[in-house]
Amino acid sequence: MLSQPGTTLFRMLALAGLAGVGALLSNALQPPSRRLPWSGFRQPGPTAPPAKVAPPGPPLAVEAVQPPGPTRPTSPAVPPVPRPSVKATPPPAVPASPIREISGQEAWRAFQDGHAFLDARRSGEYAAGHVAGAWCAPVWEADLEDRLLAFKAARRPGPEDPIVIYCSGGDCRDSHLLAERLLREGYFHLLIYRDGFPDWVAQKHPVEKGQP
Repeated sequence: MLSQPGTTLFRMLALAGLAGVGALLSNALQPPSRRLPWSGFRQPGPTAPPAKVAPPGPPLAVEAVQPPGPTRPTSPAVPPVPRPSVKATPPPAVPASPIREISGQEAWRAFQDGHAFLDARRSGEYAAGHVAGAWCAPVWEADLEDRLLAFKAARRPGPEDPIVIYCSGGDCRDSHLLAERLLREGYFHLLIYRDGFPDWVAQKHPVEKGQP
């Protein structure tokens, strides 16, 4: 029996549909690399590999800030230890003026201390009486130089050793003349007994007589 034309067409469409469904299922079961692209569907191209990101470097060293420690007390400065000084022997005191006048009391102290005495009067006056232990040095007589040499050799006075010089006191200048001569010879501690031998006798100090 002949089928109707409509029935035949329906069957053909049904078979075509079944074939399409089968093709779809078969394509779906294939691995991605073997699947057929669908019509009207754009298969995405290969995805670009992600950009390489540089690995992070070592962490930056952060210098730790130390908290301020306790303040140490400042020790007081230690004063330097003074070195023991070596005491040198001081030179003999030099008077402000190499020639000066002294009183009878000062002359007596000089006598007690053993200082040298020079009698500037003439040798005759010296023989009549003079200060005990005094040397005869008549400033107006020719042998003055020899007498001074004898005095220096015996007493050996130093340049700063006191030497007491006297004459008759008052207006007598013989003691000053003798002091000026000794100053020129290098003696710088010359004491002129202002009131001279008359005051010495009045004070009843030791007196001697006779030639030098």
